[in-house]
Amino acid sequence: KLFWAAVVGLVGGAATMLTNAMGPILNVYLLSVVQLSPTAYIGTRAMFFCFLNMGKLPMRFLAGTLGWSMIPLAAFLGMFSVAGVFGAKPIMLSMSESNFVKLELAVVAFSGLRLCWMGLFP
Repeated sequence: KLFWAAVVGLVGGAATMLTNAMGPILNVYLLSVVQLSPTAYIGTRAMFFCFLNMGKLPMRFLAGTLGWSMIPLAAFLGMFSVAGVFGAKPIMLSMSESNFVKLELAVVAFSGLRLCWMGLFP
């Protein structure tokens, strides 16, 4: 498991800095290697990406790809994220674990295919 964690960390780190595409990589790792329950899976993903993106903020500011003028838009869009959390939680809790994993793997497959398509046909 330690080897796969290192591989996911290296590949995922490169993917998130270059293309913001670590989601599918982390999903597969958490669902297949770690085998978390749905609530632990959602919480782990949320905390992971919160800390990852907080760590990327200084680098984005220094590189000039993020500016103070974007903060009001980010705050506005953040309200929709909070609403999404409260709307999705009852749906997730009503699903069986096997249906949740199947749905999540279908989303991973779709997003992986979409990333490949976008890479081949920009």
